[in-house]
Amino acid sequence: MVKFYEHTNKLVKRIQKQLGARFPERVLQNALAKEFIDAKIQYEKELNLDILYKKNRVGYITADFFIPKQKKFNLKEDLIIETKQAGLQMKVEYLSQLKIYLKSRSQQVGFDKISKAMLICWENKDLLDEDESRVKFSTNVRLEVWELSEKKDEMLKIWSA
Repeated sequence: MVKFYEHTNKLVKRIQKQLGARFPERVLQNALAKEFIDAKIQYEKELNLDILYKKNRVGYITADFFIPKQKKFNLKEDLIIETKQAGLQMKVEYLSQLKIYLKSRSQQVGFDKISKAMLICWENKDLLDEDESRVKFSTNVRLEVWELSEKKDEMLKIWSA
């Protein structure tokens, strides 16, 4: 799995370097989908996950990417990817969203459970020097992988770049 995480990190850094900050999240997601196609990585974009309450569907949520297990990169289990075009000031909110995705998938009958999710935060700001004579275009991107504990009441960071 780490091989996939590292490769995805290279892809997102390539996208951020070429496109830079301030593009809408959907543009960055489309660029990532293009990179997955070029790398022959199987994926599903915008996967709907049912939210169950007492075994009844009460709604759904949509994950940005679903990566099924595949031999390439030794990916032995499914993975959900959520992308955000924002700084990390809302990180707890993003992680709560990942937890909802993982818990929802674990309740679905007939599907393999997913315990891991990747959070990609694309930097959304360019930087202006103090003397306001130069703008530095951001190439920052943060990638983390989180795992839902077996108790389902916490998540643990298992990898980051």
